Amino acid sequence: MKNFEIRWVTEAIIHENFDLSGSQIIQITSAPIISNNIYCEQSYCTPDGERFAFIRVSYSSGIPITSLWVCDIHSRQIAMVEPKIEPSVANCKYTGIIYYIVSRNGRRDLVRLSLEDFEREVVFDMSDVPLKRIQSISPDQRYAVGTYIPLDTIKDGHATPQIIRLDFKTGEWRVIHEKTDIINTHLQYEPSRGEDILVQHNRGALLDRYGNIIRLVGDEGATLYVIDNNGGNYRQLPVGKPYTNPVTGHECWIGDTGEVLLTIVSSWKEAMRHGNVLAVKPGDKKARVVYKGYRISHISASRDGRFFVGDVPSVKGKPIIIGSIKTGRGMILCYSGSEGGTSQYNHPHPYLTGDNGWVIFNSDATGVPQIYIASVPEELLESLED
Repeated sequence: MKNFEIRWVTEAIIHENFDLSGSQIIQITSAPIISNNIYCEQSYCTPDGERFAFIRVSYSSGIPITSLWVCDIHSRQIAMVEPKIEPSVANCKYTGIIYYIVSRNGRRDLVRLSLEDFEREVVFDMSDVPLKRIQSISPDQRYAVGTYIPLDTIKDGHATPQIIRLDFKTGEWRVIHEKTDIINTHLQYEPSRGEDILVQHNRGALLDRYGNIIRLVGDEGATLYVIDNNGGNYRQLPVGKPYTNPVTGHECWIGDTGEVLLTIVSSWKEAMRHGNVLAVKPGDKKARVVYKGYRISHISASRDGRFFVGDVPSVKGKPIIIGSIKTGRGMILCYSGSEGGTSQYNHPHPYLTGDNGWVIFNSDATGVPQIYIASVPEELLESLED
């Protein structure tokens, strides 16, 4: 499909620098509409760090309408690239290629869009696919995966969800894996070779007969495992009970290292003494501690696998922590100013751009969720790795 014209607009507001880190804070969006940087696990930006995608939500007669936008960091401008999409976006992190579903005239199309040249094309007819959303894309841009919960599998509150894989080359889809209680899978293709898929297992989760979540996780807590691209070769990662405290449900792959970065549930004392940010790869007998200090929740790793960035919801102002995965040193980059809440757009969900130059995050400090960027001084990164 040929390129299309978009209209760039400016909403940016420049805020004071954060003295502790020297970071410059820029509010990218300011219109009275909900803006959301999507989610931090699979960073939705170009490899060079120049552009990133985000969504906005407006309401018509009480019905939410999701639109897709892009930000050009250099010019501080934003542009709408799709006026109405289904409320989910997928990619393979840091590729600059994103996927979303558009419903028109009774047909659901999965669309591929390049954030670099805005070339877009329909890659899959979703009309007979039971998935409500796509969760991750393989690095070769051939496969997509998502999770489906058949209501007839729900027994005594426990469901047996299915992982469905789409093949853009053959145009076919099939169930590749199923397991009890994988209701919130956070599926993520390993971003270098794409041979493995990370799966979150919410053990003890309960649903009602309509598929609504009654309990997100039981006493046993959440854990993680890995499967191959065909849904086999199950490998339990040694995190969550009985290996560690339960995982928080926030995790991501670390660059092309084959390791997974994650946070675990902990008290403040445990986070300070033992750390709640861990790293582990398939085959490890034990996870290693990456960082001790603030009790971090949402976590993301840089494209080159050198740094992490996360938020601290339990501290006023919801600080954003940046640190070195190698040395374990971390510090406050800035305060998000968010009040937090149950909606995803109220969470900071920070992630680094592909060049490690900026951290992108959400904040509802103005009363309306907006998107901000915070610069990352080179000397700060050097000090973390020194």
